[in-house]
Amino acid sequence: METGLPPGQRRCRGGSQRRIPLLLCALVAATLVLACAPGCGSPRTPAFHAEVDTAVPPELDPLSRLGISERRILTRWWYDPDPFRWRWEVETRGSIIDDGTVVTVVNGDDYWEYDDRSKSVRRGLMRVVPDEIMLLPTYNASVGPVSARTVDSLIGQLRESGDYSEVGLHGEATVLGRTTRVVGFRSPAYGVVRAWVDPERMFIMRWAGELEGSGGAYASEVTALEYDTDHDERTFSVDPPAGARADAMCDASTYPMVGVSGGAPSLHQEPGFLTPAYMPGGYRPVATGSEEYALGGCGPVALWALLEAPDGAYLVLRQRLRPGGLPPVALSWEAVDSELEDAYRHVEAGVRRLLWRHGDVVALLESESLSFAELVRVAESSSLVVPAPR
Repeated sequence: METGLPPGQRRCRGGSQRRIPLLLCALVAATLVLACAPGCGSPRTPAFHAEVDTAVPPELDPLSRLGISERRILTRWWYDPDPFRWRWEVETRGSIIDDGTVVTVVNGDDYWEYDDRSKSVRRGLMRVVPDEIMLLPTYNASVGPVSARTVDSLIGQLRESGDYSEVGLHGEATVLGRTTRVVGFRSPAYGVVRAWVDPERMFIMRWAGELEGSGGAYASEVTALEYDTDHDERTFSVDPPAGARADAMCDASTYPMVGVSGGAPSLHQEPGFLTPAYMPGGYRPVATGSEEYALGGCGPVALWALLEAPDGAYLVLRQRLRPGGLPPVALSWEAVDSELEDAYRHVEAGVRRLLWRHGDVVALLESESLSFAELVRVAESSSLVVPAPR
């Protein structure tokens, strides 16, 4: 079923040989049960400003397989019901190549997005507001208004759906000075889920999910909340910095997504991105994926490929369009003397990383087994794919 996820959210698509990425899809599906939509029958949610901190452990990232530092998503969320509009500022930290902030504003039918990684502004028309638009600003922040008038009615909805077992209350807890009731349930698809619900406001203050058997888990929590507040009109507009470029527009009713290939994947041959001519012997692609955003040409903004050797050793190649330059973390890495543009290297927990820039593309190689010399060789053999003649 198509859920119509809001801008900035990712969609899970296609098959994968790995189970872990499915947890993200499952947790989104679970959140849909609790999400509040306009006209859903829940108490009217007043204007609010929330800040949300989400920790995404390495086991949830199909490309981080060795317990590398967790990735954090910091979300600042403004909402106003009258007129219906919102602003999301989603900041990613700890992902290296994806680090940065995406600002999304919807005001009536108008949609704006500014990505500081690409220094680009996109504008379009939000033709249809999906029922789940109140869900959350990203899949990482499973908090916010609830689609029920009381905690008891929420529990009743979960039980009546027939999809969940062990639905019930699991005590009370204080989150951000507010007393919450902990609602939990179990599903064969996504294990144990807990939601800390403020019964007075019917607002999820904390969310945690765990996929049994894989060790995958993540948690999201409201760290600041101004409820029933007023917003400055300038909050719901985009004022990009000098030098920002305007990207081509697409239909904003098409939502951003991440695709994961199944079957027998091959390395990308995507125009405007890199493809290596050299690959260490025995390594072959086992999974590839891409990320697209609704506005900005409808093409991919990031690609990744996971390659494995017969002995299980792996190599990850990530790429992202970043005309804004290298991520800040590069400043703390060791510069590499090579034929590459702005190349840097780093070792963490036994994982070697090589980061470099080629025009507007920033690429990252990660491996636990290959030497830096081999990583540099792969990088130096890479060239931009030229669009096919029309």
